[in-house]
Amino acid sequence: MKLRQLQYFNAVAEELSFSRAAIKLHVAQPSLSIQIKSLEDEVGARLFERDKRHVDLTPAGRRFRGHVSELLILAESAKAEARSAERGLQGSIAVGYTALSLFSTALPSVIRQYRQAAPNVVLTLRELPSLEQIHELDARHLDLGVLRKVDVLAPKGIAIVEWYRMPLVVALAQDHSLARQEALSLTELKSDAFIMYPRGAGTGIYWQVLELCTAAGFRPRTVREVLESSTMIALVAAGVGIAIVPLDMNCIQMPGVAYRRLHDPGAYTALHLARRVGNRSEQLRTCYRLLKAFVPIQTEMP
Repeated sequence: MKLRQLQYFNAVAEELSFSRAAIKLHVAQPSLSIQIKSLEDEVGARLFERDKRHVDLTPAGRRFRGHVSELLILAESAKAEARSAERGLQGSIAVGYTALSLFSTALPSVIRQYRQAAPNVVLTLRELPSLEQIHELDARHLDLGVLRKVDVLAPKGIAIVEWYRMPLVVALAQDHSLARQEALSLTELKSDAFIMYPRGAGTGIYWQVLELCTAAGFRPRTVREVLESSTMIALVAAGVGIAIVPLDMNCIQMPGVAYRRLHDPGAYTALHLARRVGNRSEQLRTCYRLLKAFVPIQTEMP
C-alpha cells in the first residue's frame, strides 16, 4: 500500500468523481482508476460503488476513509517535523553553564532568543562547574558547554573557544580604606583577607585570581572559600574580606558592598564555548549561530 494510492483514494472520496479527482491530482483518469483498482485488490474490499453517472463510497470504503485521513495527516506531520529537525527547529539540545555565566547579559539573552527561534526544541540547561562540563561533553551527555577555561588539558575531540570577555572587579566593604577610589591595583590589596572560590570546585576564576596576585608580587591570604556567589558577596558585606569577581556580578547589590575596577593587566575573565568536534547536530548549529551573533567568536564551527 503506497502513500500515493491513499492520496488518490482520498481525492476520489472527497470529489465522488474520478474525473474531478484526476484534475485535482493532475493525473490522467485511466492512471487514477488503475491505482484505485490496485488499492482495492490489496485491501481485499471494494471501496467505491461506481457507474456511468455516480460514484459513492461503499460501507468498507467509508470505514477505510477514516483511517486514511489519519494516516495522511500523520504523514504530513512526519514530513514537517523532519524538515524542522533538518533546520534545527525540532529535537533536543543539552547545554551546560556555570553559575556565574548567568550573571552575564550575554547568556540569558541568547537562551531567550533560542527559545523564540526554536520553540519545539527541548532545551535542557544544566548548571555545572567548568571542569565537570568538559567531562560531560566527553561522555556525550552535553552538546555545548558555557564555561571558564580551566587549567587542564581538554580531552581529544573537545574544542574550546573564547566567547565573551568581562573585566574582573574587587568587591569590598564600603567602609574599606580604599573604597573611595574608582579603580585599584591588586598590589594595594595584598594585605587584605580574600574570599575565594574553592580550589577544587572546577571553576577557572580561582586560578585567574591566583595568577593575577602572583603577577602583583604576592599570594592571596584566603580566609574563606565559598561556592555560592551571593554568599561570597554577603561575606564581603559582613566585613570578612574582599573578593575578586566578574563585573557582571555587580547585579548582586547588598548594603555595605562596593565594586571597584582593577587596572592590572589581564584583569578580566572570559566565558568559553566547549563542544565535541564533529557534532553535526542542527540544534547545536542553530544555538551556535545565535551565540556568535551576540558576541563574535574567534573561530568558525566546522
